[in-house]
Amino acid sequence: MATAVLGGGNFTAVPTRTTCPSCHQEVTTVANHTSGLLTWLACAGLCLIGCVFGCCLIPFCIDECKDVEHRCPNCDSYIGVYKRIG
Repeated sequence: MATAVLGGGNFTAVPTRTTCPSCHQEVTTVANHTSGLLTWLACAGLCLIGCVFGCCLIPFCIDECKDVEHRCPNCDSYIGVYKRIG
């Protein structure tokens, strides 16, 4: 169900070797985890089953629930995103 977004890149949850569209260098991306749709759905699901006293926030602490944003280590430009859902 996961998708890669931004022209031509097959991004995964780990740093990926690609050519930066900004500086045109071959780089291994820097992967940053950001809260995405899966994170929010997991939080809502935990609220629905009664985990409302802080336990519903656990998905925001787990990288496997988050989307992965890929950036260039040279020029710090945005290269693409790996979305867990969407």
